[in-house]
Amino acid sequence: PPIFDLFRGKVRSVSVKTILVCSLSLTAWWAFQFWNQQHLRNLPELATWTGQHREQLVSKSFFIVMASAVLGNFLAGWLATLLGYRRAIAFMLLGFFFSYFGAYSVPRGYDSLVVWLACIGLFSGVFGLFTMYLPPLFPTLLRTTAAGFCYNVGRIAAAFGTVFFGLFSQVGDFRIALLYAGLLIPPALLVAWILPEVSYHR
Repeated sequence: PPIFDLFRGKVRSVSVKTILVCSLSLTAWWAFQFWNQQHLRNLPELATWTGQHREQLVSKSFFIVMASAVLGNFLAGWLATLLGYRRAIAFMLLGFFFSYFGAYSVPRGYDSLVVWLACIGLFSGVFGLFTMYLPPLFPTLLRTTAAGFCYNVGRIAAAFGTVFFGLFSQVGDFRIALLYAGLLIPPALLVAWILPEVSYHR
């Protein structure tokens, strides 16, 4: 079926909501992945460090986030079996937002910040549910097209969004840019909440 079929009849509402969830949540995630590294490099406590030592710290924080994200995928899967996909996605997005807010709502030193970064990584496991949740939202013949189209439109939006929020860095405070990017998560949560529930056990 052509892509236009995603925007006809009853499918249109689901398509629009799915695109919104993907676009909003992925923009927040991509902005975090890119701009958090710049934020770490500019922490006042690192001002006297050598460039090499700063980069080592940035790399360490990156691996902490990625390790937490691996655990987050298992957490998301467990929640999906317990609560259903829609509620699990909403719960993970809620944790994602509170972790974001905890990290960037106030200035933090590295020791305090890294705990929140690990939490952000943990709740980024929500994206592991997308591959299972999105296809069954659509009629059988549209599933592959719909899941690929909606998710990739979200990725395109995230690319532009990451640059947009990076413009806030012109004031020299990447924390503010990241805090604003985190404000995209609550709308994503609300839209996800009104999407249909799906089940593989019918």
